Amino acid sequence: MWKSIREFCVVCVVFFVTLTATAGFAAAEWNEYRSEKYGFIMLVLSNTTIQEKVAGPWGGLYAIDEGVEVWGMARLGEKATAEAMEKFGVELTGVAAGSWQQVSSGSGNGWEWFRTVKAMQGARSVFGGYGVGPKGSYLMLIRTTAEDFKENESDYMDWYGSIRLE
Repeated sequence: MWKSIREFCVVCVVFFVTLTATAGFAAAEWNEYRSEKYGFIMLVLSNTTIQEKVAGPWGGLYAIDEGVEVWGMARLGEKATAEAMEKFGVELTGVAAGSWQQVSSGSGNGWEWFRTVKAMQGARSVFGGYGVGPKGSYLMLIRTTAEDFKENESDYMDWYGSIRLE
């Protein structure tokens, strides 16, 4: 079955890393979602109803479970400006531009560049990020209540860390 001990060890290491990286999601019951069309992978809550969403030049997924909404949106073929993506995020979530704060920025996991953002407006909380990747521009957000975000912040951080662009 295994061609060499080295191959067996590599498989064991990959399995162990995958298992430990996703162990935190087991309690929250997350499943991996892959969109070949839009070029991204992310975790979604296991009970979510996933729909394709199109909003002008943007398309992707919209999912909701027990009031927690998730968007994985892409603007294929275009590297939009940060300002254009921020404006779309405001339109999509209904959370005013003045409520948004940048948490971090960087690159990796397929992102040429990204900005992580958080917004609070009344009882609503939005968390996620936007940036540019291999197929265009991306906006990945979760909207929930401020209370839910506070109680499950580590799960939402793990969700955001699970996003990969292809």
